[in-house]
Amino acid sequence: MKRYLMHALMLTTFWMFIVGSISFPSILQGLALAVPISYVFRNLFPGTFDVSNLKKAPYLFKYFGVFLKALVISNLEVAYRIFSPSTEVKPQIMDYTLSLDHPTAVAILADSITLTPGTLVLDYVEDESELVVHCLNGESTEETRKDIRAWEDILMKVFN
Repeated sequence: MKRYLMHALMLTTFWMFIVGSISFPSILQGLALAVPISYVFRNLFPGTFDVSNLKKAPYLFKYFGVFLKALVISNLEVAYRIFSPSTEVKPQIMDYTLSLDHPTAVAILADSITLTPGTLVLDYVEDESELVVHCLNGESTEETRKDIRAWEDILMKVFN
């Protein structure tokens, strides 16, 4: 019971940030939403929290920053290609061998690649621990590999 009430309190705090107001009605709204949500999903929450996981938080922030930088750059590159019709598009499919073995880390990496404009994960070959990635610009596959490797290195620090 304590477990889901603590999560309800955290969700209510998050609600305060979303609403942008700390008033009695908004606190009640937050609690009215958070308590049933926390109760319904109580089995998904871990029973205990390992404090050593807090040491990994800086790596998550670093991952977010590195990913955000790549996201902005790739958005600008794709926009340039769209608005410059003379720019030739040379799509290519490449294989990327993973060093990660944690399924959540692989999913986060694959989602990050897919969220970045100009790249798309087509398949995950689990036997070979390999991602099949479609690149909009086939000339920059080495740069894409370098970006993915940087993301993977950070995720390895978080999940291994």
